[in-house]
Formats: sequence, structure tokens, C-alpha cells
Amino acid sequence: MVGNFIYHLKKKISFLDEHTLEVYSKSFASTIVKFSGTVIGLFVTILLSRTIGAGGLGIINLSNRIINILIIFGLLGMRQVIIKEVAIAYSKKNYSHIGNVMHTAYFFNGSITLIITISFILISPWMSYNLFNEPRLSYPLMIFLIALTPQMLSILFSSAFVGYRKIWQSNLVEQTLSIAITGLLLIFLWFSKYSLSIINVAICYAIGRIFVTVFVFFYWKLLYKYKSKRKLIVKKLAKTSLPLFVVSISGILLSNTDVIIMGIFRSAEEVGIYTIATRLAFLCVFFLQIANSSLAPKIASLYENNDIKQMEKMIQRVTVGLLFIGIFIFTVFVLFGDKILSIWGNEFVNAYWALVILSFGQMVNIGTGAIGTIMVMTGNEKVQSKVSLLFALLNVILCVFFVKSFGLIGAAISTALIFTFSNIVKVILVRKLVGINPLISFKEGL
Repeated sequence: MVGNFIYHLKKKISFLDEHTLEVYSKSFASTIVKFSGTVIGLFVTILLSRTIGAGGLGIINLSNRIINILIIFGLLGMRQVIIKEVAIAYSKKNYSHIGNVMHTAYFFNGSITLIITISFILISPWMSYNLFNEPRLSYPLMIFLIALTPQMLSILFSSAFVGYRKIWQSNLVEQTLSIAITGLLLIFLWFSKYSLSIINVAICYAIGRIFVTVFVFFYWKLLYKYKSKRKLIVKKLAKTSLPLFVVSISGILLSNTDVIIMGIFRSAEEVGIYTIATRLAFLCVFFLQIANSSLAPKIASLYENNDIKQMEKMIQRVTVGLLFIGIFIFTVFVLFGDKILSIWGNEFVNAYWALVILSFGQMVNIGTGAIGTIMVMTGNEKVQSKVSLLFALLNVILCVFFVKSFGLIGAAISTALIFTFSNIVKVILVRKLVGINPLISFKEGL
């Protein structure tokens, strides 16, 4: 039986070309790191739901979503610029330029993030009482804001790691290390019979993020030992980063709008219940992110060499694999979603239909493949940014209407609709602008 399975597996793999095989195999370490972060993150939410309840979990998650949006404003698209500039300079052994890039990012993005931090600490009581109508949000949000600048610096360092080809180390910093430290602190408090309150949980998150910043600072010192006089190149970097900021803000709005709008119009308990549905539904995006990171350089290379047919074949084969993953996860949630949600507590079962709707939207998202990456890597990034921004703004409008009318089900419907139609539009644009069909053609076969 085992021999039979191996034979059929080899037979299937033999149909894959070298480019597709490289995409599937290249990012193994990153996959392990990201998967670990995902599992730890789910464990932390289970612990929190069982200790501070759905309302407390809602406040923590709402604080996190606000921070996610503020970080994008602090970075101003600099993450992608650092990756590009450091990668090119590293390949040319131009270590002086790497120093200038990082020195500029510390000063430029650090200053902006510090201003954002102080401003939002001052207005957080007003936001909590008047915008979100949730007084308990004020202090946790302030604590999260204190860690905002260190968190932004960690992202700058992890971007430089990518430029140094330290991919899994970068993923460790951004995806896993902080939540792992937070989880350990929470477990320690729980075993110590210390009362887990919303404030204590927020402090654990902040400590985790500050620790990561200290860790990556010393790791960067080990990687980059070049000593030279630094100079600021703000104008040069900002010229490239600001257009990328539009793409970044579109993406962050798409992934956080529903929770923010829920926080404004619904209770913290409903926010907590809904965020578990979103976390579970977005599990399949994990596989899409891995595919995107592996596909991007291959698409750029094949498109540059005008090997369009080979590129199309590679994309289609990766897409069909992603589609099967999306269908499998959607089916699991339809059949067992209520039982899975009950792990967090009986009140979370109320998110079953939201989970089904969201997972359908994510099945479409993952099933259409890496269409955003295709557009960016083939020189259509301006079109991609315009489409993303349009649907991000449309998502805000739809979310307000649906959340006010239908609560967490409305948030799920709005988000699923946006993901579905934005991906359909991008598939049409890829066919028109790039001249390929990113979806599998069953008539031609694998």
C-alpha cells in the first residue's frame, strides 16, 4: 500500500517542470517558521478566550488591528524599498550603501512612528469612549502603542534580513518570535495562578515585541559589521517608498477593515467572536503567501526572458494545488466548523456562518492563485495598486452598511464579496495585460 502511494506520488511529481518544483520546494524553512507562528497564535487565542473571555479577546484583537494600520503609516512603503536596496547592494558588496539605507530608515520611519505613537496615546481615551464606545480599550491600546516604534524597527531589520537572503530568519521575526514570547509569558502567568486581565495580556504582547527588537538589533550587528560614516538619503528612498505605500495601505485595509468597523458598531464580545472566525478562515492564505514569495522571482525571471508559455504553465500548476487546499479547508469548516469553534468556548459557535462565508471568500482568493504577484512582477504594479485601493475603499463602504445591518454575518459577507470580486477582476486584467490564463485549463490538462 505504501509502495503504491509512493509510486503514484512520483508519477504525479514527474509531470511538474523544474520551475514548479522549485516553487514547491524552495521555501521549506519559511513554511515551518510560518506554520509554527500560526499554531502558536491559535493557541494564544484559545488561552485568552478561556481566561479573559470573548470581550477581552475582542479588545486585544481590536488593539492589534489598530496597530497593524498605524505601522503601515509608520513604514510608508519602506519595507519593500529596504529589501530591494539591500539585496542589490549586498550582491555588489556595496556595504556603505546598506549602512546609509538602514540609517535613513531608522531616522525617517522612526521619527514618523514616534509622532504617531505620541499622537495616538493622547487621543486613545477619546477613541475608546467616543469612537469604539468601549472604555476598556483605552489602557490596552496605550500599552500596544508604547511598543509601536520597537515593532516598526523590527520590521525594518527583518526587511534587511531578506536583502541578505536570510528569508526564514525574517519570517521568524515577523511571524513567530513575538507571539511565541507572548505565549510563554501568558503560560507562565497562568501556571503562577496570577490573574490574567486584559491589561496583563497587553503588557505581555508589548514585552514580546520589545524583546524581538532587542534580539534582531544584536543579530543585525552580527550580520553587518561594516564601519563607515553614514549619510541620510531620505529623498531618494522616499521617492520609491511613497508609491508602494498606496499598495500597502490597500492590503492592510482589506485585511483589517471588517474588525475595525465591527469595533465601532458592535460590542467587544462580538469582535472577539468574529476575529476567531477570521483567523481560522485566513489559514489558507498562509499557503498563498508561501507560494507568492517563491513565485515572485520565478515570474520576474521568466517574464524578463519572454518565456510566457513556461510562466503560464508554472502558474497554472501552482494555482491548481492552491485551489485543492482552498476547497479542502472550506469543506472542513462547512462540516466541522461549529465543533472547531467550540474549542474557544460555546459562545464562539455563533461565528459558524461567518466562518463558512469567510472561508468561501478565501477559497476564491487562494483558488485564483498569485494574481497580485503576477501583476507586480510583470510591470503592472500601478494597475494592481489602483484596483486594490478601489476595492479597499469599497470594502469600507460595504462593511459599514453590512455590519450595521447584520453584525458579524454582515462583516463576513462584505469581506467575502470584496475578495471574490477583486480577484475576478484581477484574473481578467492578467489575461488582458499579461496575456496568460492564471487558472488551470482542464481541457489541456496538467
